[in-house]
Amino acid sequence: SLDFKLRRSLAGVGSPPAQWNPRWLAPLQPEEFEDFLQMQVDPEEVYEEAISAWNSAPSTNLIDRTSEFYTRFYLQDNILTKVDRAAMMNSLETRAVFLDTELVDFIRRLPADFKFRNGVRKRILKRAVGNIVPESVLGRAKKGFGIPLMDWIKKMPAAQVSQAVPQANFDFVLSSEAAHRSGRADHRSFLWTWKTVQWHRQAASAGLPAGWE
Repeated sequence: SLDFKLRRSLAGVGSPPAQWNPRWLAPLQPEEFEDFLQMQVDPEEVYEEAISAWNSAPSTNLIDRTSEFYTRFYLQDNILTKVDRAAMMNSLETRAVFLDTELVDFIRRLPADFKFRNGVRKRILKRAVGNIVPESVLGRAKKGFGIPLMDWIKKMPAAQVSQAVPQANFDFVLSSEAAHRSGRADHRSFLWTWKTVQWHRQAASAGLPAGWE
């Protein structure tokens, strides 16, 4: 939703550029981590790997540096992992053809304005397949595989004291959940992460092997 995008975007304002991307994707901001973990948090320590990727990017262009972050972290540690697990669960073999090593290396060397200019993304790809793929497909808005997470969280069982994690401020969880369920706030990212932690703890208690999920 637009308000969700605006809130997430504004979360990075005022922080160094190297922290923008991890702040936008994080379930909590460093200031909220302090309340949740009841300890002082150093943003540069929390985002150390992301900052390193940003600073080591071969170009100082914002687009190239952002691509470096998404390539190193979001793709391999998130999207590709989930696609692979979901596919293998259904006995499917998936291939990410645009992530061919030689193709990726070539794209990374291209000037940034070849990738994004005047609000147009994937400029080269669209030019390359313009005579094959209809404009109705090329020109449509980007659509990810979003799930109705905000509503799902509202319908999930409420957090229980028995689910508390050592050192974590369980009152922070309860207040976040109450605000989300009442519609006063949108804490879907944090509460989904919290639920995931609980599922992992339950699996560990049941003796399930790592990677079961």
